[in-house]
Amino acid sequence: MNTSLPLRRRAHPQTHASWSWRFLPWLAFAALAAWAMHLYWPYAVTGDDTADTAVTASPLVHWKDAEHDWLLVVDPATHELVVYDANDGRPLRRVGGASGARAMDSIVGEGNWLIATSQRDPRLQIFSLPDLRPTALATR
Repeated sequence: MNTSLPLRRRAHPQTHASWSWRFLPWLAFAALAAWAMHLYWPYAVTGDDTADTAVTASPLVHWKDAEHDWLLVVDPATHELVVYDANDGRPLRRVGGASGARAMDSIVGEGNWLIATSQRDPRLQIFSLPDLRPTALATR
């Protein structure tokens, strides 16, 4: 009983390259989803009620104590800090390169501290209020 089996040939053999093209739309969707999560991640709600204590960097901070009522604003043209009187709007002083500070893009006020950040320089600048002196972080 010697029966011959016919050999079947595929009309289009499936190669590795043609197999991967089928998954290209899924890969594109996964890349788009990862990119969207990257944009959403810093703003995601953590679930613990810390929304009241969240600190957001901005170009404007209102700071007030017993003797001062200031608006601290980052000048986008010069990347300097400008201090205004919050009552009448007159400029009081500028803090920038001439006073030893680096460029600033955004600021955060936290108690008697002002924290400045820049896109050009990854290091934080910390100023004590109300004298606006640069303060170094303690190192171990």
